[in-house]
Amino acid sequence: MRIVIIGGSSFSVPSLLKFLDSTKAPGKMEVVLASRSHERLAAVSRASHLLIRGDLGVRTELIGISNWANILDGADSVVIQIRVGGFEGRSFDETFPNKYGLCGDEGLGASGLSVGWRTWPVLAPMLEAIAKFCPRAFVILLTSPLSPLVRASLKYADLNLLGICELPHTTLQELSRCLGLNDSEVEADYLGVNHLGWFFNIRSGSRDLLDELASAKRSFPTSQFLRTQRCFPTRYLRMHYEPDKVLAEQTSQKVPRAEVLSDVQKRSYDAYSNGELSEIATALDARATPWYTQAVGPLLLALGGQQIEIPFFLSVRNGAYVPVLGPDDILECQHHWVEGRLLRSPLTGTPPKHVVDNLVPFVEFERAATEAIMSRNTHYLRDALTLHPWTRDHAQLQSMVDEIVTTNDAKLMTGARA
Repeated sequence: MRIVIIGGSSFSVPSLLKFLDSTKAPGKMEVVLASRSHERLAAVSRASHLLIRGDLGVRTELIGISNWANILDGADSVVIQIRVGGFEGRSFDETFPNKYGLCGDEGLGASGLSVGWRTWPVLAPMLEAIAKFCPRAFVILLTSPLSPLVRASLKYADLNLLGICELPHTTLQELSRCLGLNDSEVEADYLGVNHLGWFFNIRSGSRDLLDELASAKRSFPTSQFLRTQRCFPTRYLRMHYEPDKVLAEQTSQKVPRAEVLSDVQKRSYDAYSNGELSEIATALDARATPWYTQAVGPLLLALGGQQIEIPFFLSVRNGAYVPVLGPDDILECQHHWVEGRLLRSPLTGTPPKHVVDNLVPFVEFERAATEAIMSRNTHYLRDALTLHPWTRDHAQLQSMVDEIVTTNDAKLMTGARA
């Protein structure tokens, strides 16, 4: 099996390779790390080769217009995890909404429009190359904003592509621990868009668990919310339900999250380039990577022929799954690996009204956001912001649009890192 990772010089990549090396069944597996940065590729490659103890093969390729055939030839799976603009871009995305009294995040709301506007011109040529050189490959997208970029990618190229996220799975694990149950004992329905989703019909056999969850002490979601709305939201929905609290937390931070991660990244590359194995291991411990161990890694192993029991939460076309949405809308839904293929888990009951009423506006925003980033039309950007629950009544929408376009077009002109 040959796996290509576009964005393969990310400082988190050695964690994925270590997981695959230690977990995969015997047999040949090759990983091709592709990036625009020779220096970072060399550092990640050195660290990975020191960490690997099995028969996992790793090689590197520089991304260039004339090199896609070498990168993609024979690929069975392609993982796309580019960060256009690096952590400097992420810092802008996360912080500029704060000046408008809004919560910021690397992939949601106005922040998501920002990173999407900057990312699509870089992502689109990569999709063209995949469609040309390995059109049958299984493509896994990790890049934010995930749902709009999955929608854009599927409109742009005929690919077997989906998005993946670990957050719903780790949330379900936390619910199980809270109830004193094993992961395998808890089942639940789930609907959402990336990072914004709700569990409902939470049960163990015939036992309804929601009231038990409501009895446990936690700050979010509250017991009253659980009892009245009959669903359990993911933690990013605090920005939806508790925006003032989250905004206060964000604006009181001495150092933005992106700057913290940028510092971790620098120290990691230093260790990868020059450090001993113990220093590399310490660098890996500084940045947890649950998206690899709880989502991407297991899915790659399943694609390689291993039987994997955990659920996968994937961003895919709705089809007829939720009747009130269009077939091309992108939903994050629960899947399982069954007899060599991914099957979407059927809903065991009707979603609570609260879930549908709150999900639909997010999907409507993402439809418009996709059109905006693909067309490069600033009027569509504003139209998208008028649909999002966090910005639709804001008095400074045009100022937000102007800032998104001016800042990100400047980054693209200066060759933002992918």
